[in-house]
Amino acid sequence: MDAFIIALRNLCDEIMPILSATCLVCLIIVLIKLIKVMTSVDDTLIKTHKTIGLVDESLEKAQAPLDTAVKLSGGIDMAYDATLSAAGEVKDIVVKGAAEVVDKVSNIFDKENNEEELKEPAVEDTIVSESAEDGE
Repeated sequence: MDAFIIALRNLCDEIMPILSATCLVCLIIVLIKLIKVMTSVDDTLIKTHKTIGLVDESLEKAQAPLDTAVKLSGGIDMAYDATLSAAGEVKDIVVKGAAEVVDKVSNIFDKENNEEELKEPAVEDTIVSESAEDGE
């Protein structure tokens, strides 16, 4: 058993520098790739910053027409509300006027009917008085 441990120790003494060098090379490769990734991230952020600047400028240019559209929309809304209000008032006036016309027409027809009723008994009275005279 002692011989096995001594042989294992000798093997580790020979393998350890090779493993250390391999780990060091792997670490260097990982660091190089990490540096490349960080550089590409930095480039991407710079491009993104430029794009965001262009978008901000475009939004500032588009803001004035949008403000105009909002004002125009408000004016159209006010005109629509005024039109609805005026139409409602016109409807009320027409309904009121129509009611007055109906009242006047019905009053005229009532007067004509009353006059005809007053005239009709007079005609009957004449007929009755004529028949009374004929009977005498």
